Amino acid sequence: MTMLFRPLGDPRLVLILLTMGLTLPCADAAPPIALAGAKVELVDYQGPAAFTVRSTEKFRLEISVTPNTEREPLSLRIELAASGRETWPVQDVEVRDSAGHPVPVRRAGIEWHRLFLTIPAEAATYVVQAVPPAKERVRVLPDKGRLCSDTTTGLQAAVCNWHGARRAALSIRFDDSHPTHLSKAIPILRQYGFRGTFMVNPGSFPPGTRQRSAFQDQLAEWEAVAARGDQEFANHSAHHRGAENDAEMEAEVREASEAIWQLFPGKSRLLALNLGGGTWWTTTRPLRYYLDKYHLFDVSGSLGMDDVYGNRVAAFREHLQRHIERALWCRIHYHSIGDGQAAGEANFLAALDLVKQRRSDLWIAGMADIYKYQVERAGAALAMESTSADRAVLRLTCSTDPQFYDQPLTLQITLPESWPPDRVAVSDSTAKSLPTESQATVDGTAIRFDVPPVTSEFVIRR
Repeated sequence: MTMLFRPLGDPRLVLILLTMGLTLPCADAAPPIALAGAKVELVDYQGPAAFTVRSTEKFRLEISVTPNTEREPLSLRIELAASGRETWPVQDVEVRDSAGHPVPVRRAGIEWHRLFLTIPAEAATYVVQAVPPAKERVRVLPDKGRLCSDTTTGLQAAVCNWHGARRAALSIRFDDSHPTHLSKAIPILRQYGFRGTFMVNPGSFPPGTRQRSAFQDQLAEWEAVAARGDQEFANHSAHHRGAENDAEMEAEVREASEAIWQLFPGKSRLLALNLGGGTWWTTTRPLRYYLDKYHLFDVSGSLGMDDVYGNRVAAFREHLQRHIERALWCRIHYHSIGDGQAAGEANFLAALDLVKQRRSDLWIAGMADIYKYQVERAGAALAMESTSADRAVLRLTCSTDPQFYDQPLTLQITLPESWPPDRVAVSDSTAKSLPTESQATVDGTAIRFDVPPVTSEFVIRR
């Protein structure tokens, strides 16, 4: 299907002709074109240049530019649907010219679905397309694969939606490695027993320059936090300044990841990535290239808790309640903490008190912990068979790489009345007993236990 620029005439006739796939005459100002989950327009331009948009297949557009008498470079904006039925996989999108050469695209750090192209005033065609990831993705199995039962013993098994069988998950994020994260946020989190995710900018500047790095200035303190291991670090780019080309973006992403890996030796290298508000990134590559190469996952989208937004505690209360009701991952983020800072200490404490009140419903964890659990669970399957009336073998199959995905999964066994929980034992394939806890559920009494996300067998016996 092709959409053309600047239609003239009766709007009803325009609609009929477009439905029939016919062309239309054009006026002087090129309006935006919306097609196949994308909106395309010339930015800040009222001249003679024009363009057409054609959808050739799913997640692939051809944009043909006709400069007419225009001689100056043109700015083209492409906004891809980030929700709804026509949602684009924005992390996998690239732009190429008609010869197949990659075209630099400028994007805001937290709005990767908006693409800005600066192009010469020449007749040309550009292809906007989602390309298959080079790295194989974890296969998502149907929900029924994470449930199983055995008719002989009457046992039923499931992989819990969230770790510890909590109703929902919550991550509390802090951006920009601000000094108040060390002086305020982390001590307060420790008082509550909460784990936060700290988006750090660990890049240093050349000696002799006037530029300073807050992270490097307090490196010893950040190293102490990392050594204690009760908080999570994440990639916020090396310097929070964006990039003008592929090499700069690669350096910003790589240096931040390498600095964090060095602080957590021997740990999973999978990290959360947020490129940061107010930054601009120009690259020919899809975001997926950087995610896969540096073991990252994108975490754009969360509730901002800075006081400037107003009524943050009330907004968070409603936000948290919705996520608990829907059994979802609730995400909030802060910048500086304290009096006169982006978020006042009183409001910060009030929000944490709300979390404390709902603690029994929430798995409060780092963003990487929660992401790992989601992916591990999506690729897990259960099967069970009895070897006698008092013994069953539960098989867990996991498709994730344990080198990166090391967050334990919580398994739940619902017991028949003839299996009192205090008489049930669970052991792994080495005959090692696993600790369990019992809980009354709507389906009866259940026991729960945590297991590594690897393919394995467990014996449940009465």
